[in-house]
Amino acid sequence: MRYCTNCGHKINDNQSFCNNCGTKLHDAQSNQQSNQQSNQQSDQPNNQHDNQQSDQPNNQHDNQSSNQHSHQPNNQYSNHNRIARNREVNDRYAYHYQDNSQHKRSGFGSVLLAILAVVILGLLVYGLYFAYHQFTGHNSSDDTTQSQSSNTSDSSSEGAQIDIFSDAFDQAYTKAPSKDGYAEIYNGMSRSGVETKYGQSNGTVYLQGSTYEKYGDIAVLYDEHDDVSQVIITPSNITEDDYIEHYGEPDDREGNTLIYDTYKDNDFSVLVTIKDGMVLAIENVDQLPSNNSDDSDSDEVSSTSEARAIANDVLDSSDWIHSVDEGEFSYRVNYGKENEDKAHRAIIVEKSDGSTSEWHGGEWDY
Repeated sequence: MRYCTNCGHKINDNQSFCNNCGTKLHDAQSNQQSNQQSNQQSDQPNNQHDNQQSDQPNNQHDNQSSNQHSHQPNNQYSNHNRIARNREVNDRYAYHYQDNSQHKRSGFGSVLLAILAVVILGLLVYGLYFAYHQFTGHNSSDDTTQSQSSNTSDSSSEGAQIDIFSDAFDQAYTKAPSKDGYAEIYNGMSRSGVETKYGQSNGTVYLQGSTYEKYGDIAVLYDEHDDVSQVIITPSNITEDDYIEHYGEPDDREGNTLIYDTYKDNDFSVLVTIKDGMVLAIENVDQLPSNNSDDSDSDEVSSTSEARAIANDVLDSSDWIHSVDEGEFSYRVNYGKENEDKAHRAIIVEKSDGSTSEWHGGEWDY
């Protein structure tokens, strides 16, 4: 058993390093043994010399001087080793402390860098997401605008689209005064206003000595100031037979014009111009003067078209008229309801005064 020359810790004989301070023991032990051997070698000659010359005072002085000189180098060497070992231990501890401090600082810096990287990455992702949605939203808006513009352009290029067999047209044009215009085009409107609504004219219609500008299913007559003076309906691909089948026989004819003027006191008449068997134009005009000289007969019903018109006024707008049968004293207007596919019902219209009654399916006293 021995002790560390640096810290005094108890160590085994076969250890090369101190397990307490880490000092290398082999050199220290060798130095200690070398010092002991050196001391022994230096002491023996001196002792012998002292024994032989003990009676000489100068020899004693020389012996002491020799002993001092022989021990002085060994003590200096031992102190030098001790100082070196202490410095080594201190440097080792300083190194470990510095290493730990650097490690801590390095770990903290790594955490900060990681957080900063996550924040930057998040901002980049958000920026890309925002830019993508801005881009797609802008494209979607452009597509919508282009689509709307395209639809408007198409609608304008086609002009007005009018179904002359619809209830809306029947009620607003054939059964009500529409002398001042139709389809949002009215007398006094400028040409630019009309073309803003329906685009450029897609043709002309020549009627009664005047040329009308056509915009789809309507035609407009302009005055010298390019303002609207009259609006007429110019349907497409409607035959005379189709029109008569739906609206009945006209009250009168003048050449190629069908005149619908059932009621003589409603302030308007409807004129239908036929060309080559097709409906060219429909006009809602001031009521034509009556051809009857005797006004007392004005309530008399004299045609199937009058009977149809009277029945139309009595029936609901959803009812549909199939045909009109003429008897000696009355007309039977056969009709059906909106959801019925056959005309099992009828309105009886008296020829003498235009009075009406519902037919219930019994024998018709015509």
